[in-house]
Amino acid sequence: MAEASAKIERPRQVSELVLERLRRDIIENRFSLGEKISEAQLSELYGVTKAPIRSAYIRLQGEGLIDIRPQSGTFVFRPTADELRALCELRTALEIEAVRLAMSRDAVGLEADFLRICNAMDNALRVRSHDIYQQLDTELHLCIIGRAGSPLLDKTYRSQVNSCFAALRWRFSRDEQHTSNSISEHMALREAVVTRDTPKMQALLRAHIGYTENYYARIVM
Repeated sequence: MAEASAKIERPRQVSELVLERLRRDIIENRFSLGEKISEAQLSELYGVTKAPIRSAYIRLQGEGLIDIRPQSGTFVFRPTADELRALCELRTALEIEAVRLAMSRDAVGLEADFLRICNAMDNALRVRSHDIYQQLDTELHLCIIGRAGSPLLDKTYRSQVNSCFAALRWRFSRDEQHTSNSISEHMALREAVVTRDTPKMQALLRAHIGYTENYYARIVM
């Protein structure tokens, strides 16, 4: 039998492309927090019909990135102080449990992730690639979730937490004080992973999320 050729890749649906583009545009601050966006505006901007825009709205509302208000319109998320606190509480609960699971199920993989990503974060700051640093920050926390080996935890984190925090991080991409504190905190987390100190890792994560909540409050207040 002749060697089989590679499978033909199916073209991606327009709705998936629009979803990814709108998510990225919100995260990367092309739309401001609280900014009103319309189907007509996005349809013209992206060169698509309104149908995939509506589909993207439903998904991104579920992720917390947009707020659909009847009779008022659709807005980029802008959490209140209470909503921000609740979001940080959920993130803390998920990451604290995820790191416990990751350290017990795949400590070697988690260590490799931290060594690789923290090194890349340090390099990004050295050349002042702050946007790259924020992307790596998001990737690092997703690695904690991924190494936990818990599909439902992973699904909850990605659908309820990840996108909102990625958007908030991006808006601090030029804040030198924030990034200086951030890299120090991540290096401390890396050391706890290397030494297999789960309680210390959990304590550092709790403090890390608590500290960043104060920074994020400056954006949304």
